[in-house]
Amino acid sequence: MITWMQKHRKYLVVTIWVSTIAFVGAGFVGWGAYDLNVSRASSVAKVGHRNISIQEFQNRYGQLHAYYNQLFDGQLSEKKASELGIENLALEELVNDALLLNFADDLGLGVNDEDIVKYIVADQNFYVNGKFDKELYKNTLKRARITESEYEDSLKNVILLDKLRHALNLPAKEQDINMLTASFLMQDKISMQVVEAATDEIKIDEDAVKKLWEERKNDYKTMTEFKLDTKFIPTISSDANTTELMEFYNENKNEYKGSDDKIKEFEAVKDEVLKDYNLKQTKKVALEEYLKIKKDEKQADISITTLEDNASLPIDELKSAKKGDTLKPFEYEDGYMIVKVKEIVAPRVMSFDEAKDQILELYKEQKTQETVEAKAKELLEKGFQGTDIGFISRDTVKAESGLSEGEFNIFVNRLFEKSGKKDYVSLGNKAVVYEITEQKLSNSEKEKEYKEIITQNVGYLKNNELIRDLSGALSKRYKVEYYVSKK
Repeated sequence: MITWMQKHRKYLVVTIWVSTIAFVGAGFVGWGAYDLNVSRASSVAKVGHRNISIQEFQNRYGQLHAYYNQLFDGQLSEKKASELGIENLALEELVNDALLLNFADDLGLGVNDEDIVKYIVADQNFYVNGKFDKELYKNTLKRARITESEYEDSLKNVILLDKLRHALNLPAKEQDINMLTASFLMQDKISMQVVEAATDEIKIDEDAVKKLWEERKNDYKTMTEFKLDTKFIPTISSDANTTELMEFYNENKNEYKGSDDKIKEFEAVKDEVLKDYNLKQTKKVALEEYLKIKKDEKQADISITTLEDNASLPIDELKSAKKGDTLKPFEYEDGYMIVKVKEIVAPRVMSFDEAKDQILELYKEQKTQETVEAKAKELLEKGFQGTDIGFISRDTVKAESGLSEGEFNIFVNRLFEKSGKKDYVSLGNKAVVYEITEQKLSNSEKEKEYKEIITQNVGYLKNNELIRDLSGALSKRYKVEYYVSKK
C-alpha cells in the first residue's frame, strides 16, 4: 500500500485525465429522477455556490467504473456496479470536492493559465524520452475527441483542490514516521506450503452449472449491435501551392510546436501542414455529403453491422443515437466517415448455450477455489510441515515454492494484512498455508532506503484524515442540494 501511494501521489490529476479521455461508462447513466427545473436541468447537485454538472458526474462515474472494472479484471457487470453503489459514490465524491472548492473560493485561492500549463507540462503521461511532448498531448486529446480547451478547463478544479491541500498541509512528525517504519519494515520468518487442486478433482455437475447460470445470467449479455449505412470520403490530394499552405500554417501555427513548446518553422513541418490542409478540405466535402445523406438526398453506399467493441467508431455517440440519425463526419483511417443508423440492437441476456463456455469457466474457478481452501483448512487443523523460506518483508520479490513472482507478491501483501501467526492465503487456484516462526525489524539500511517514501506517506495519511474531518465540518457550513434521487 505504501509503495502504491508513493507511485500514485498525483492520483487525483491522473485519474481525472483518464476519466476525461477514456470514459468507459455505457452511455449516459440512467440514474435517479431528474429535477427538470430549467435552472437545474444541467446539474445533479448544488453545493454552496457551486453546481455539480451532469458532465462532471458522468466523468467521475467513468473514472470509478474504470477503476473497479480493473479490480474485477475487466468483468464488472452492471449488476455488480449497482451493488457496489458506484453511482452514489461518484456523487458523494463530487459533493466532498465541491465543499472543499467552496472553502478554497472563500480563502481567495484561484487558478490561472500559468497554473494549468505547469500541471500539463508536469504530467508524465505526455512525456517522450523524459520530456513533455506537445504532439503527444495534442494527439492524445484528438484521439479522445476532446479539445485542448475542454481538457484544460477540466483541470481547474483539480488544481484548485491541490492548492488547498498544499495550503493545509500537515508535516510528518518523527514519532509518526517511526511508528509507520516499524509497521512497514517488519520482517516475518515464514514456513509455508502451497496446495493446489488436481484437474481430476474438479467434477462437472451439469445441474450445478445450469443453476449457476440461473443465478448469474444477468451478468452475461450480448453486446450492443449497430446496423449502419456508411459513406467513406478518402483524403483529398489537393494541389495547394506554397502560398496557400503558408496561409494555413500561419492560421494554425500553434498546432506545430515541438517538445520545447516552440513553434516549428514552416519548412520543418511542410509535409505535416499539407496533410492537415488536405484533411481540412476533405472535411468540407464530408460535411456537404453529410447534409445530403441527413436530408435523404443521397444514400450512404456501404452497409455494415458492428458491435460496441469497435474502437474505430464513435461508440458513445452511436449509443446515444436513434434509428435514422446521421452522425457528423469523423476521422476514419485516411479520410472521413459518415454513418447513418439503420438499427440498434440492444443487449439481451444470453441463453444458457450461448453463455455455457463462460459459465463453465466460472464454475471451474469456484470449485477449484473451494477445493484448495478445503485442503488448506484441513492442513491447518491437522498440522503441516512447511518449507522454511527465511525472512520476508513487504517488498520481497521472488518466485518461491511453485509460486510465480506475481503470486508470491500477492501472498506477501495479504500476509502482512493478517494478524494470526498461522493461517492461509487463497490465490484462486492455489492456497498458501503458512506459519510465522519469528519476527524482526529490518536493518538500518532498509530504514534509510524507505525513509523518504514513509515520510511522504505519513504526511499523506495525516492530511487525508484532515481533509475528511474538514469536509465533515464544511457540510454544516455550505448547503447541499441534490437534484437527483439516490439509488
